[in-house]
Amino acid sequence: MSNVWLSGLPTEQFFALVTLLVVGTFTPGPNTTIAAVTGANFGMRATLPHSLGVSIGFASIVALCAAGVGALILASPWLATLIHVAGVIYLLWLAARIARSTTLSEKQVLRPMTVWQSAALQYANIKAWMLSLAVAASYMAGAPSTLHRAALVSAVFATLGFVSNGFYGVLGASLRRWLAHGNRVAWFNRIMGLALGLTALWIAMGARPGSH
Repeated sequence: MSNVWLSGLPTEQFFALVTLLVVGTFTPGPNTTIAAVTGANFGMRATLPHSLGVSIGFASIVALCAAGVGALILASPWLATLIHVAGVIYLLWLAARIARSTTLSEKQVLRPMTVWQSAALQYANIKAWMLSLAVAASYMAGAPSTLHRAALVSAVFATLGFVSNGFYGVLGASLRRWLAHGNRVAWFNRIMGLALGLTALWIAMGARPGSH
């Protein structure tokens, strides 16, 4: 059975990992919603810092989970709950700002996220921690070359995080000319803000960190 270069990870497991992360990163969620809204309101170039921030955030969380930090966080009820609550509150706040933006490039209300804002957002996402922890446990636990595997998995996370958000940014940017007419952008932002708000509420009502 062949292995992926340097990692010792069987090729079949590598492709299973890629498939899992493609589904996880391309499925609509907070990050992809933000990417689409940014592309629609400010153009494709404005989505690049957000996409890069998601990439950095994903990769660093996976690396921390590989080092055992993720398990320690989720084992601490108050810390895991703090991350959970902080993430939900921030997403609700961001959803309200998106919904209030009524014209293209209205930076007084809505601004493109910076690299570090997007990276920090990943740390407030308990789902990102849980997914990263599950991947670390499945693909790195007990491996003879844990460092190499951690680097590989982090790189896959980073790449797919960047590509998936870039894809949604392109979709959003492709709507700019259409949205420029009438009240279309106002309604678009209201709908996207509502979608992000509902996502935040879904996360809030989901399984609590540390629950079984």
